[in-house]
Amino acid sequence: MISKKEKDFSHDLALGFTKRRKGVALSTLFFCIFLFFLLIPLFLFILYPIALLFLRAFQGGDSLSLFAGILKKYRYAFWNSMESSFLSAFISTIMAFILAYGIVQLKGWKQKFCMMILSMSLVSPPFISSLSFISLYGRRGIISYRLLGLSLDPYNKYGVIGMQSLHFTCLNILFFLHALRSMDGKLLYSGRDLGANPLSIMKDIVLPLLRPAFLASFFLSFLRALSDFGTPIIIGGRYSTLASEIYLQIIGYSDFQKTAAMNILLLFPAFLSFLLYRFAIEESEKRNKGQKGKIPPRFPENAGIRVVLKLSLLLFFLFQILQYLCIFLYGFLRFEKGQMRFTLENMGELFSYNLSTLFLTLFLSLVTGFVGSFFAFVLSYIVERKLPIGRKIPDFILSLPYLLPGTCFGLAYILAFNKPPLRLTGTVWIILFCMIFRQLPLGSRMASTALSNLPKDLEMAGRDLGGNPFKVFTEIIFPLLLPSFLSSVYNQFTQSLTTMGAVIFLISAKYKVLVYTLFDAVNRGNYNVASLISGIMILLSLAFYLFLEGSRVLYRKKLFEEL
Repeated sequence: MISKKEKDFSHDLALGFTKRRKGVALSTLFFCIFLFFLLIPLFLFILYPIALLFLRAFQGGDSLSLFAGILKKYRYAFWNSMESSFLSAFISTIMAFILAYGIVQLKGWKQKFCMMILSMSLVSPPFISSLSFISLYGRRGIISYRLLGLSLDPYNKYGVIGMQSLHFTCLNILFFLHALRSMDGKLLYSGRDLGANPLSIMKDIVLPLLRPAFLASFFLSFLRALSDFGTPIIIGGRYSTLASEIYLQIIGYSDFQKTAAMNILLLFPAFLSFLLYRFAIEESEKRNKGQKGKIPPRFPENAGIRVVLKLSLLLFFLFQILQYLCIFLYGFLRFEKGQMRFTLENMGELFSYNLSTLFLTLFLSLVTGFVGSFFAFVLSYIVERKLPIGRKIPDFILSLPYLLPGTCFGLAYILAFNKPPLRLTGTVWIILFCMIFRQLPLGSRMASTALSNLPKDLEMAGRDLGGNPFKVFTEIIFPLLLPSFLSSVYNQFTQSLTTMGAVIFLISAKYKVLVYTLFDAVNRGNYNVASLISGIMILLSLAFYLFLEGSRVLYRKKLFEEL
């Protein structure tokens, strides 16, 4: 016989299991609904426009003849794109390694000064280097003509390759610095203990460990150079690339099918480059996974290496300092009858432009930075920690905007959102969505890296203490991710502030961005006004960086007081 007490216990136990099963089913349902609403924007603002771009390129029965005609007509531009992208990627990768190897051995204010100069490259489009180069070393340049009496012609392929190489070098230095600092110092000390000289250590230890970093830097620079159309237009002269021809084709003729087909041709090398870049990044993460957090590296050097590094750093940063001094000072200079004088007259010409683009760009960049970063972090958290299967699919979709050239992504948005029910062309929304989803891969990658360094035990402990998933994320996970989140906000803000290729086709007479005003001033030959606009962009980025740093310090102080 079963007693009444045992029956009641069995009934309560069964009831508890039933409630738990219903709770799990309800939680699963809410998770599926939440994931569905997270994935809808990816399909709507990434996959849908790209699919329409491919359909437009292959529209009609003569698509093959269209591609054949494009290859025949623009074969030199396509070859120029491959040539300039390969050379600028190769040169910038080699230069970046040498300079990063020198910077990592500096100490104190010298290293901080170098990092400050490098950070300014994040807030300047590639064609800004061309602007300052023309002002300093062009046919009537301040240094080449007015000081040395030389009349140089920078408008050729060497000018394009040189300017792209210098701009990408600054970005690649930051990449190599991270790779060098991630090394395990034990390997270097072991080599020195076994009697290896500095050259042998670099050849046999440092360079093999940096092979993934070299490959990633090269392919990423190649990808950036493919989509850069501003530099060839400004300084290329008769040397045109496929990206610049795409820009001229859509602006001059509005032939969307032909332009879509040209973008598809540019997409193939870009896609291959991106795949090789991702492979190199994954290899680097696997190789350095067990080395992070160990003994910091101390790189040996001899007299010959020291001389080469110091001379390289001196020449490179002297050029960079002159470049940014030119950007800030050229806007306050006038040249009359061979004489140079300081003036504020250029400010009047600056106000003749539509400066409402400044406030619109600032607003769009701020929204992109915060909203885009938050969406990227939430989506990465769901995919990395909550999605049991199919993680590669959202990751691949998130990577698509980054591997597409900017002009390709902008054209895809025109094709996707120029008809009801989602008619966004001519509105500010199409610019905003393009900025957010163009920069989304950057925030997603930073979120994935931060989550990989976050132990899962914290999340499990929060769930064991009764916290629901929303509370665990907002009160445990996200506060720990805040430093990475703020870094993502800053990076997306600066990229949106200077983005050009993706939004150049989306602006309208009512809604224009600041970089378009800058590009317009350069095309008109108003280099003084362009320098003022460039200085404004750099100062805005610096002010936002100081604001985020102040917020980070206050947060750490508050967290320390609570502990």
